[in-house]
Amino acid sequence: MPFFSVIIPTYNRAAMLAATLQTIVNQDFTDFEILIIDDGSTDDTQQVVATLFGTNPKVRYLYKQNEERSVARNYGITHAKGQFAVFFDSDDFMHADNLSTLHQAIQQYPQTNFFASKYLFDCKGVISYNDLKNIPTGFYDYKLLLEYGSIVGTLVCVRLNNPNLHSFPAEFNILEDLAFNMLNLRNDKIYIIDKFTMTVNDHAGRTMQNNQKAIAARLKVTDYLIPKLQLPENELKIFKGKSYEFCAIHSYIDNKRTDAFKYLCLTIKELGFSTNSFALLLKILIGKKNINRLKFL
Repeated sequence: MPFFSVIIPTYNRAAMLAATLQTIVNQDFTDFEILIIDDGSTDDTQQVVATLFGTNPKVRYLYKQNEERSVARNYGITHAKGQFAVFFDSDDFMHADNLSTLHQAIQQYPQTNFFASKYLFDCKGVISYNDLKNIPTGFYDYKLLLEYGSIVGTLVCVRLNNPNLHSFPAEFNILEDLAFNMLNLRNDKIYIIDKFTMTVNDHAGRTMQNNQKAIAARLKVTDYLIPKLQLPENELKIFKGKSYEFCAIHSYIDNKRTDAFKYLCLTIKELGFSTNSFALLLKILIGKKNINRLKFL
């Protein structure tokens, strides 16, 4: 039985998958398997895996009909042989110490069910971070997600022998991580490690680059979670307000200023007026295109 099962859903990403797999094969912790869940690809994914990794006993290729990545991850869970599942995307990169970092934390806290290290973004060589950068090492529950949303993403490590483990909701394939993590951390905690051990490939084909789909998904996920989480009124206002703020920001990025203002008003209704809302209001009033022009003056 391997210690880790690295579960990678993929769909028509043969051109990127090989580089991702190589970073996992090269881990300095070696007790793992890799499950490639091919979610109905129509490209040469199977051939690429067979040619480059077909003789590697750690690599398992599983083909299934296309049902999107949440179902694919759940499919991986049912076929995993490891003690812990490590969810990973088919276009990102593991640093060599990713699994060893997780293993060390698990040895330190053997009763913990959820772990995550940090990741950075690489957009054509330009490195950036999300809010996880400033979160200290420690245990956190759903309240972290109330404030920061999809801060840990799907790049989490979970104990498989956990009778209370919620699967990925099949109806979501954008921001499914928020639903998965909120449901699981409502009555549990995740141990976050203050170490960058992964790189997210922030390319144009990433799902979150589509702002309108992201907005629709955030609203849908919020409506889905509210009755399930049974949050107290003060936390419910934070959750709703932060969801509207997310929509306002993504509308602004998409140059949809009317929508951005509408969502900002809903944000202020739930959270009150703050320096963040004031700053966003100024950006909306000026407009993203005008702000970009000012940067080049």
